[in-house]
Amino acid sequence: MSSFTPTQLHTIINDLLAARERHLIHRPVQDILTSIGAVIARFLDPASSERQEAETLLPEKTGLSSEMIRHALPLIFQEYQPERLQSLFATELGTSAVLDQFQDVQDTQNSVDGSLKAYGPRLITHVLAGNLPGAGIDEIIFSLLVKSATLVKTASAGASLQTLFTSSLTQCDPELGSCLALVSWPGGKTELEDIAFSEAEIVMASGSDESVAAIRQRVRGRFIGYGHKISFSLITHEALREAEASAKQAAYDIALFDQQGCLSPQLVYVEENGHVSPQGFAALLATALERWQTTLPRGQVSPAVSTEIRRVRDEAEWRALAGKETVVHASSQGTEWTVIYEADPTFIPSPVYRTVRVKPLASFDQIDPLLITWRPYLEAVGTVVPTEQHRRRTLLDVLGGSGVNRICPIGMMQTPPLSWRHGGRPRIADLVHWAGVERSSNED
Repeated sequence: MSSFTPTQLHTIINDLLAARERHLIHRPVQDILTSIGAVIARFLDPASSERQEAETLLPEKTGLSSEMIRHALPLIFQEYQPERLQSLFATELGTSAVLDQFQDVQDTQNSVDGSLKAYGPRLITHVLAGNLPGAGIDEIIFSLLVKSATLVKTASAGASLQTLFTSSLTQCDPELGSCLALVSWPGGKTELEDIAFSEAEIVMASGSDESVAAIRQRVRGRFIGYGHKISFSLITHEALREAEASAKQAAYDIALFDQQGCLSPQLVYVEENGHVSPQGFAALLATALERWQTTLPRGQVSPAVSTEIRRVRDEAEWRALAGKETVVHASSQGTEWTVIYEADPTFIPSPVYRTVRVKPLASFDQIDPLLITWRPYLEAVGTVVPTEQHRRRTLLDVLGGSGVNRICPIGMMQTPPLSWRHGGRPRIADLVHWAGVERSSNED
């Protein structure tokens, strides 16, 4: 539904809440998991109508190439298979059964004997931003698993992956689908937004820092916001022992989703005095990006984006002509990819769309001072963690202490496990409240 009145939105929310009472709050989590698993299996099946429809519609909707969509869809959905969701329950809640009924607990050390149950909100409102495929699918799944009615405001009303997922869920399990609604309206419709926010016990929003802050101010209940985030790669000495392979993996992280996600590396630091120099690694990275352009071509970009990339290239060329230690590697036919080596290690974000800077790193001690300005925005680092204990401990402590939420191998930056704490927050545990029953010492 792309345009409607406040009265109609009230009706949608009331229908969601009624459906939750009828079909969700008394339903075992395992039953919900079974239905979600059936939908996930459809999107993982290349022959299914859902998968084929997604492959057909999403390139135009997202701007990503057809090759990228075909490659990315299995990566998006494989993490939501029931066994992986079960593992997340075990990690964050102990067991999914705690959402179905009170579970006995005993803590003899603190003389606690009783039971606990977790409850999801009556209604969670989600505000999604952007057109990247898969954005928000996890939030929808988690909301239903904690037995919450789920209202999702999407960035647009077209056939996004969220729309296709919702349609498939409703077809597979109409009762579960009735607890989920996707809506869209133009920005500035404050009357509609006030309804969506005031009715929800939790509002979750992603987008620019400005949009997230504006929503936060208008939410009465709990608010969970995901604003602007930046990630980067760090090529350690260990990764430079296999420099070409490491360059291929780092380039894959840059190429996937055309570098538009919060987990996309915008800069690559390379340790000095390794098997390959930082400048040499930049050349290897350029070669690898050229090869990925053949197998996973970049999608179309707007004239404004192309102009910005060319501006960044031109400025780097001028710095080189001025005697600065700068080297530009760029695709010959357009703005498909750009690698800029700069001796100045200052952290500088990228205009994305496969545009990246490579900079030298003299030692791990440099990391915190270089990142301090960007600390509130850091999300992930792709690296090869040293096995030598002192180097390992130093690197991990520096990165974690600098505000990084996720440290992962290069080549895996954009395929996080469900256990990834987005923004440093738990995924399911953040959505529930706990009710505890304490037994008296006289109870058997």
